[in-house]
Amino acid sequence: MNFTRYIGLIKKSIKDYRWLLTYLQTMDYHPNHRRFISSVISYFLPKSPQLPTTVESKKLIQTLKEDGLVVLDNLVTQTQIEEIRAYLATKFCIDPYRPEKGKFSSPEFAHKSCAHAYYTVEDLVDVPHLLSLANDATILRVIESIFGAKPTISLIQIWWLLYGFDVEENSHDREYVPNPRVFHRDVDDWSEIKLFIYLTDVDEGSGPHAFIKKSHTWLLPHRQKTLDINNADFPFADNLIKLTGEAGLAWLENSYGLHRAIIPTNKHRLILAVTYTLFPLPRAPKIPVWPSPEQNQFDPYINRVYLKYR
Repeated sequence: MNFTRYIGLIKKSIKDYRWLLTYLQTMDYHPNHRRFISSVISYFLPKSPQLPTTVESKKLIQTLKEDGLVVLDNLVTQTQIEEIRAYLATKFCIDPYRPEKGKFSSPEFAHKSCAHAYYTVEDLVDVPHLLSLANDATILRVIESIFGAKPTISLIQIWWLLYGFDVEENSHDREYVPNPRVFHRDVDDWSEIKLFIYLTDVDEGSGPHAFIKKSHTWLLPHRQKTLDINNADFPFADNLIKLTGEAGLAWLENSYGLHRAIIPTNKHRLILAVTYTLFPLPRAPKIPVWPSPEQNQFDPYINRVYLKYR
């Protein structure tokens, strides 16, 4: 038993209760057990007074439940994409694994070992349309129907996946181990759904997101969060999808399903991700950093991690 590791976990949990919540849910990886525990937790969490369900949202809910992923048609306009890109063009990125390397203004100026170039939390505050997209009524309706309670917007990120980075330098990252066949699942909360939006056109050569449909229901070997696509015990061949398309392609994903980004071979990829969970995640800001809108247009509970409410 690694006592040093457990002592470290205890210290982190004392400093921030969110680490304790995260560690507790890693005690059980069985998908059926996790769904049951999630339903019990959701019973005690806030819910919308009325949750009207349209024909469209019913289809989205059903597909997300069955496949673990559903594409969202017409969520983002090209004008919105252009305005988001124009704003980000004035901001700097960082390599979260090597912050000592400093900031850089665009992927072309990243150091060779950099695989991911993230925009900072402070710079995301004023990204046009970001909060409106994260709080889209249909998206929140779908996620609450699956969670059984209001979701929490726990993490908002925008980052570049860079073409031409040194794979060996990034072998510490589960997505970029030298074997590109390995897929992983996220184990951050009892229930976790992510909204992804491409901010650049993505083809086979620019690092498309890959997902294994229905794998959110698979029972993997004991305590295992990764799986090789060549494993004959699981139906990879019939369920592997790669998401390619123009900027604005958006989808919801149960991130307990097996997924990874394909390593780019010819150009960079820019993507936006919003993580919805039952509980706040420890990687989110410790205190809200964004001022609340003048008009109370966003649910204070759902947005409590990021928005300051008086």
